[in-house]
Amino acid sequence: MFKSICVAAVAMALSGAACAHDSEPAVDPDPALAAMRYCQTIGVRAAWGAQARFLGAPARFKYIAQAPLKRLFMGEASEIPTDAIYVLDEMSLQQRQEYEEAAFSGWKQADVWMREGRERPQYEVLAAVFYNGCKQSLTAEPSAALAQ
Repeated sequence: MFKSICVAAVAMALSGAACAHDSEPAVDPDPALAAMRYCQTIGVRAAWGAQARFLGAPARFKYIAQAPLKRLFMGEASEIPTDAIYVLDEMSLQQRQEYEEAAFSGWKQADVWMREGRERPQYEVLAAVFYNGCKQSLTAEPSAALAQ
């Protein structure tokens, strides 16, 4: 079951990966699809931050134009600079804050995993893990969420 969830999440994350770096991700009028798109976006952004941490980047952001960011995102992990978490510079302040929040949460989770001695998983696996976590947080029972 977990494997099928991960495969589905990877497929969805990859289909939504391009919009995750956009300044204005599309909002679907259907609540279920909107939630899926939201979790895709959060998952990809968190995975981007986690990957940066696994590659040795500090918890700092650098803003660059869309073309170089797209090359980094679509290229090999070995080609990603390790001096920061790279973010699209065309975002508004609010959009940057939302992006940074998701990416930094991924960075922090990867930091925990690194201290536990875990190896860097493939980017798609990271996206699936964070997508699944987002999905679970949206579908959690209200009383269970309050108990935590």
